[in-house]
Amino acid sequence: MSSDSIITLYDAPSDFNGKAWSANMWKARYALNYKGVPYKTIWLEYPEIEPTMRSIGAAPTTKKPDGSPLYTLPVIVDPSRTAPSGGPTVISESFHITEYLDETYPTPSTGALFPPGTKALQQLFYDHFYKNVVMVTIPMGLPELFKHLNEGSHPYWRLTREAMLGGKLEEVCPKGFEKWNGVWDELEKGLWLACDSHLAFGVLAALLDKNGKDGIRSSWARIPHSPTLSLPQRQRMHTWNGGRWGRLRDQCAKWRSVH
Repeated sequence: MSSDSIITLYDAPSDFNGKAWSANMWKARYALNYKGVPYKTIWLEYPEIEPTMRSIGAAPTTKKPDGSPLYTLPVIVDPSRTAPSGGPTVISESFHITEYLDETYPTPSTGALFPPGTKALQQLFYDHFYKNVVMVTIPMGLPELFKHLNEGSHPYWRLTREAMLGGKLEEVCPKGFEKWNGVWDELEKGLWLACDSHLAFGVLAALLDKNGKDGIRSSWARIPHSPTLSLPQRQRMHTWNGGRWGRLRDQCAKWRSVH
């Protein structure tokens, strides 16, 4: 199959093995790999994202603080499907990408990522997880990630993330680790303010357990939505809820490839 006729996935590179690093972008990549849909990757540094997305007609995913459109990744372009505009189909945001792949590339042998009647529940899963887990742990991951991004992304990353963190990355990093190591202890114990974050894992684990030891057979909710944490932190998280999150990582390993 010609590379001109397959899906293009837009992603942001790093110096990690395989370049891919973002949990949000990995969701789209996992979905493509799970479906077995041929695709290629175009890597964009952060300053390249907005002009490129505008040029291909991608929809913005949210708004900046000043109200102007914000363009984010992942985005896919499918040249085999014609959009109403007459050009190729362009889909922004991992949830919508997964919806599109389920509708356009059904996989009866492995099942849909959004089995009938589960889409709203899966979105609820992710909203709960993002609010109570991802947003809690982001400050720990961002300073470390900065070191692994290519230099072309450094100025944009520093400007936007320091505005979010309220300080220089070099200052936030040691303070963050000192503070958040204590929170990790509380997360494990399910005590005090961090209890809500640990319960986010517990709620999802309990719901998945109703579907058997390995949870839902195939679903978007099973795709690892791991926060961008260092390896020791991820390993610690994988032991929670009787090791469920480590098993989930292992179950999804066969779809963890970069094209």
